[in-house]
Amino acid sequence: MNFYKIKKMLKPYNMAVVSVFISVFSIAAVSLISMAGKNEIAQELDGVGLNGMSVTAYNSYNENITDLNLYNMLENCRDIDTLTPVLYDYAGLEFNTGYKTDSMCWGISPTAEKIVNLERLHGRMLTDFDINNSSYVCLIDETLAQLAYGRSNIVGKNISITTANGVFDFEIAGVVNKTSSVLNGMSGDFIPNFVYIPFTTMENIYRKTNLDQILINVNDENVDETAIMNYISREMAESIPVTIEITNLSRQRDTINNIVDIAFLALFAVSCVAVVVCSISVAASVNTAVSNARHDIGIKISLGARKTDIMAEFLFYSACACIIGIAAGAAGGILLLMAVNLFFKTAYTFDYVLLTRGISATILLTIIFSLYPSRQAAGLTPVKALNRE
Repeated sequence: MNFYKIKKMLKPYNMAVVSVFISVFSIAAVSLISMAGKNEIAQELDGVGLNGMSVTAYNSYNENITDLNLYNMLENCRDIDTLTPVLYDYAGLEFNTGYKTDSMCWGISPTAEKIVNLERLHGRMLTDFDINNSSYVCLIDETLAQLAYGRSNIVGKNISITTANGVFDFEIAGVVNKTSSVLNGMSGDFIPNFVYIPFTTMENIYRKTNLDQILINVNDENVDETAIMNYISREMAESIPVTIEITNLSRQRDTINNIVDIAFLALFAVSCVAVVVCSISVAASVNTAVSNARHDIGIKISLGARKTDIMAEFLFYSACACIIGIAAGAAGGILLLMAVNLFFKTAYTFDYVLLTRGISATILLTIIFSLYPSRQAAGLTPVKALNRE
């Protein structure tokens, strides 16, 4: 059978090819959205570490009395892997370019980058030397750098931080990634601009005597708030009533993941509709092909062609249309992936489990919906087949 004849026989299947292409392309798009969304959400959730908690102490007057004594106590807890003191307050920022903005100022330690998902882009992070010497150095997020200078690398530039106690000059030691949503949640208000300084320096310029919170990561997912609370209760020897508040920042991870899974399941359901429509189109295309080839079918049956031969022929062309549509849809999906990664400068990939299941469902339903019209073609008698009415 030559190429021209195959091309002629496939002509009634054009609608099937287009339908399969749309089906596979939609599955690829949903697969890409699913994996990209899960990666972004996982990155945000990882901002609190695998098992992040915040610890705050209050006296009987509900005043925050979280201090370094509590921090040092927690530092000796075997169940805690990483911890950092945290202070935060509002600040006014002014750059040498004249750009001014309001910001949230965070006082942290070098270990904070492991807990709140700070990624160094340029320069360096805070060091123990900065903490011990209350250095006037800071980290700013990339958004601020772009707004002030039109570029992200502004390491070595100076910045003025204005508080209620005066104006203080800082040197920019590093630029970090976008604002942590975890810290946004802690501050209670959404302020897109963040600046990070040594917590000891923040104690000085804001005249704070206590920490606002202590962020911790436990080293075992089985360690919960109760275990940390029991440890603090055993270790504390305070004569005044103290209330310890522990918030499990990663407690909502499973809940958020479940919501995300439901959302992507809904997207997948939409692509499943495309698969069903595709199958119906394939059935219609095969039925059209049978109608167009009735005369040829009658001749073949008259010459002794078996029913299985007639049926196999139409299933073959249906399979060819399916393969062409899948190849075109997969190519379209790959181009979409490349375009997204190029535009957003990311390295996303497909959710291959979802993609494989979707394409498999397309192939299976294409075969199933092709069987009935193919069987009808095979069941024609020469008289009926040759009847042109």
